Amino acid sequence: MDRFAELAAWIKCSLVFSGHETEFSALLKKHGSAEGVLAGISRRRFDDTAVQSIIDECAAEGIEILTQQDEKFPRCFFETLPPVVVYVRGDTTALSEESSIGIIGARRASEYSLGVCRRFSGELAARGKVIVSGFALGTDQTAHCACLNSGGKTVSVLGCGIGYDYPHGCLELQRRIARQGAVISEFAPKTKPVPENFIRRNRLIGALSQKLLVIEASDKSGCLNTVSHALELGREVFVIPPHSIVQKRYAGQCGLIRDGADIAFQPSDLI
Repeated sequence: MDRFAELAAWIKCSLVFSGHETEFSALLKKHGSAEGVLAGISRRRFDDTAVQSIIDECAAEGIEILTQQDEKFPRCFFETLPPVVVYVRGDTTALSEESSIGIIGARRASEYSLGVCRRFSGELAARGKVIVSGFALGTDQTAHCACLNSGGKTVSVLGCGIGYDYPHGCLELQRRIARQGAVISEFAPKTKPVPENFIRRNRLIGALSQKLLVIEASDKSGCLNTVSHALELGREVFVIPPHSIVQKRYAGQCGLIRDGADIAFQPSDLI
């Protein structure tokens, strides 16, 4: 099978098994290839037009498509539930850095937290650390921007497809990150965001981060889901001291500290 047909088979599998990656992994182990998996479910219909559109879009926008059998596919993803394919715009070597630090926190973070985020991300980036985050408004984008401003390399894990304007008005930041790091997604280019996508992408943030820093989190924060993935993978989790032990916006941090997470007072604590 030629390279194009092989890639098309992987993309078809990514569409068919979206949200069912465990089933795909079992079938891949049995059949040995994406083409074999498709042959085993040959009675299902496949949208060849959609696959061709994805390939054309990626070629036009400079997006690489990494399959699980690609040498550039991040090995760390096999420590969790690996996506069938990963779409990458930017420097794929940023995905294999062993000096990566994930920085996560609230979308509506306090000024105290955002200030701490800028300091930690900027200083860690200046020391050669790759900053990983999820591109959401607030803490995530603050971490990305502080890293870029320090001349560092950052990786953004999206809950939508590359090139989709979400959060609205942030496409230029996507492009800037791609020039100085990488933007990645397990969803096809310009896929619209839905709530479950952001929960799914958290496992990839946890896998890419050798250490994880929580800037701000309530007791209902989605950050705690990322933390759970990181802990399952044996990653070190650090927490910024909360600005207040009585405000609900910091309750998640207090809980993590109570449960034994390390406290980060200085960027050097993560070195």
